[in-house]
Amino acid sequence: MLAFLTYINDFLSFFFTDPERILASDWCLNQPCLEIFGIRISQISSSILVYALAFYGLFVGYKYYKTQAAQKSKLYWSVSLVLGGIGAFSAGTSFQAFAYVIKCAGKEFCDTISAFEIAYNILTIWSAGFLCLAIGVAFLRHSKMRTLAIMTLAYCSIFTVLSLIAFNEDLVLLVSFEFLLLYLAPLYLNIFTITVYQHIKNANESSRKHLIAWLALMLTLIAYYLYLNFHCTELLWSKGIWFSANDVLHLGMIGWLYYLSNGLIGVVEDFK
Repeated sequence: MLAFLTYINDFLSFFFTDPERILASDWCLNQPCLEIFGIRISQISSSILVYALAFYGLFVGYKYYKTQAAQKSKLYWSVSLVLGGIGAFSAGTSFQAFAYVIKCAGKEFCDTISAFEIAYNILTIWSAGFLCLAIGVAFLRHSKMRTLAIMTLAYCSIFTVLSLIAFNEDLVLLVSFEFLLLYLAPLYLNIFTITVYQHIKNANESSRKHLIAWLALMLTLIAYYLYLNFHCTELLWSKGIWFSANDVLHLGMIGWLYYLSNGLIGVVEDFK
């Protein structure tokens, strides 16, 4: 098993870049830092934004739970959003606010990954998994939904085990954000396919609003990748302005959550 995972990790090096080892003394040259009560905080503006996203995700998840009225689709939406909110807390803690404290303090070189980031990866996968279940309950008959549930739970469980082993063995590409997005792709493709099929088969307000939700999410991811690939973060930071690709992603996700809370929530219900 370990030999197989090592092979996959090595294979991914053809597509992903191995993270650079950063000297702890150089950490604050690449991003803004602020000392608060003797604690070095990284990317203060980004930290505020990601924590705001986390709190908002929990709020929207609670809103779906409170209005579920025995609808499993809303319950699964709620679980998905709460897991995503907790995941955002983990990400903000290790990628932004306390990154230096967790990965660099007292060391010559900063760690490339932390347990908080593994938690974020696992929570994000399960968040997407429950979202897939929510869409299945909303748009599929029971027999198809049962198959989807088994496949989704197995898929998320495999990633969980893989991530824990990879973290323990320092297989950094298997626990990278890039691999997370790659592994998420089939789940979101499944969600999008089910929604499009339902819209073609029986166009209604529910299918239309679900499509808007997925298109908004897709546009957010496209904006993130364009900002990242054009190295806008580095360009602005060279001028003393900090606005990262993660900020683009988090702002887009806050807008997406607003739509879920105010546009989509009223049409989410189980398949009839």
